[in-house]
Order: sequence, then C-alpha cells, then structure tokens
Amino acid sequence: MTKILAVTSGKGGSGKSTFSIQISLANSVPGKRVLLIDMDEGMRCLDMLLGVSEQLVFDLGDAVSGRDLDTCLLTPKNYSNISLLAAPRSKGEVLPEAFGKFIRDISSEKFDLVVVDLPAGSDPALYAAFPVGTEFICICNPNPVSVRDAANIGALLHGIDRRGYLVINRYDRYFVKNPVFDHLDDIIDQTGLTLLGIVPESEKIGFAFLTGKFPTRGREFRAFARIASRLDGKNVSLPRLKKI
Repeated sequence: MTKILAVTSGKGGSGKSTFSIQISLANSVPGKRVLLIDMDEGMRCLDMLLGVSEQLVFDLGDAVSGRDLDTCLLTPKNYSNISLLAAPRSKGEVLPEAFGKFIRDISSEKFDLVVVDLPAGSDPALYAAFPVGTEFICICNPNPVSVRDAANIGALLHGIDRRGYLVINRYDRYFVKNPVFDHLDDIIDQTGLTLLGIVPESEKIGFAFLTGKFPTRGREFRAFARIASRLDGKNVSLPRLKKI
C-alpha cells in the first residue's frame, strides 16, 4: 500500500520544501519509487531546486484535470527514483475535492511513497481531502512564533482526525547552551504533535537552494534517514542533542 506524507508548516521559511526533497531522497536510497508533489500553487520551487524547470510543460493542475500522469512527471537528473509533479503557475487551479480524488487514484499505482509539499498555513478543506491514513508532518523551527503556528496546525489535525508528527528543523547546538525553551519537551507539548525527528541547522542544505545538490551523506542526511526509518515503523533512538 502506498504511503502518503503531507508536509506542512504554519509559516513560510521553516524549511518545508527542503525537508520534502530530503525525505524523498532518504526514502529513494533503498530503491523505493517516490512521487514528490509540489502543491504550493503560484509559489512553486521544487522544479527549480531539483534542476528540472526547463523540462516543465505540464503540472499538477493538468494531472488533476485528467492528463496522463506520466506526461506530467519530471525526473531529476541525479535522482532517478524520484518523480516530481510541479505545482501550477497560478493559485486556485487545484480544488481540494479534485485533489482528494486524484491522490486516492495514484496511491494505488506505481509509487511506494507519495510526498506532498503543501503551501504554508492551515487549510482545513485541503487537509480533510487527503485519504485517512495520510501522515502529516509539521515542520517547526525552535522559536516561539514557529511553535505557535505549529500548535495551530496540530489543533487542526486533531480536529479532522488526521495523524500529525512534528519535525524540529534548523536545530542549532546554540539552543542547548542558550535555550529559548526550558526543554524540547516544551515545544512538543505546545504543538500537541508526536516528535518524529530533529534536523540540524546546515549550511549544506541552505547552499542546496543555489546548487540543487542536496546532502546524501553526513549528519544532515543521517537525520533524514532516521526520520525515514521511523516512518517505516522502526525504533530509532534520538541522538544526544549535542550530537545532532
């Protein structure tokens, strides 16, 4: 059965899109077939980050409208196990109900994993359109504004009976010595979401915005590999915070 991950955040700039790419990479390494969908209509960026903008002819709007899915997919040069479905150029082209039917149809096709990069902010109608069993991953930075926004996402997911996880992104060891929160448990408690993993602040990931070359080794990639393993049901311990 195809697993569906919906990656969201309460605000822009949290690292949602880079997380979507990296979790797709972490899952494609063992040979899984991954479909990555950019749903950020009007603000699409995954095609640029993955270096396939020049190939783009058809997008998610076309696929949802009934065009053959294979003609809409883009394959990044260096990541052959990942297929990208780009977001439409304009907002409002994909309605929640139509997307819900589309995601249900493709979930029984040739992909082992579907990763959906949602637009920032909460959209109850869109979230509810996802099939039951979809796992929502909220990306949160360790600062009060981001945590409050993640708490809103958590409340929304609880309200529509969807499973929600928390990823603390851009975690810097500086927070260990000079904590904004007394403990990371404070972040988890405030959001009401289950902690899935912690991703370190990384110049490599930031630089990937310019180069399109995302880490496939090192401490950054190990963080995503741990998250991918947990999503597969494996019991993977969280490293000491100073080692993340």
